Amino acid sequence: MPAEYHCPYCRTTIAMEDVNVATDVALCRNCGQVSSFATVAGVADVSLAVLEQPPKGIRVSRNVHGGTKVVYRRLPRMLLFLVPFTVLWTGLWVGDVVGPQIMGGRFDVGLSLPGLPFLIGTIILVTVVLFCAFGRWEMILQRGEGSVFVGLGPLGRRRRFAYNRTTTVRLTLTDLIINEVAQAGVCVRNDDQEFVFGATMKEEAKQFMAATILHAID
Repeated sequence: MPAEYHCPYCRTTIAMEDVNVATDVALCRNCGQVSSFATVAGVADVSLAVLEQPPKGIRVSRNVHGGTKVVYRRLPRMLLFLVPFTVLWTGLWVGDVVGPQIMGGRFDVGLSLPGLPFLIGTIILVTVVLFCAFGRWEMILQRGEGSVFVGLGPLGRRRRFAYNRTTTVRLTLTDLIINEVAQAGVCVRNDDQEFVFGATMKEEAKQFMAATILHAID
């Protein structure tokens, strides 16, 4: 089946005869807008149909102000490796550095310095394990303003973006490489400004987030 391309402004299907790949032009006869074919091809993989059945880990609700809130939580498979590895790593630090000092009833800064990399590694590993187990992605859309929060409980980072009738939403490749494969993220584009998020989420969650923004624009 040939790919189906949609206008990034009105979401109407663009006929292939109105596309010129060589000049990177795509004409929408419904709204009269001329777009970059590269941009149009990028939004082809975002479908509103995915909203009919939210994927695992996705929870959708309405807030008190009438906005849409999407929360994504998913236990990754790597927890099966991370948890025992973190326990082993922490055990090495405690057993080789902290344990002897506790047993001796004294604390020696000089003796503790060689264990500093283990301490830093333990903090990082524990943080990653806690986020994988209890962290969340949270997106809120309301009256042309969106925000994306990534964190654990109240601790994390929140970024904001705007959207309107001329905003385009697509999946685009990011600099994140996993198993030698570049990961896609949700890209919200306003003129020359791009807001990209979600590269570490599951593919179906990215699709759902992107489709939710498109639905809010419509």
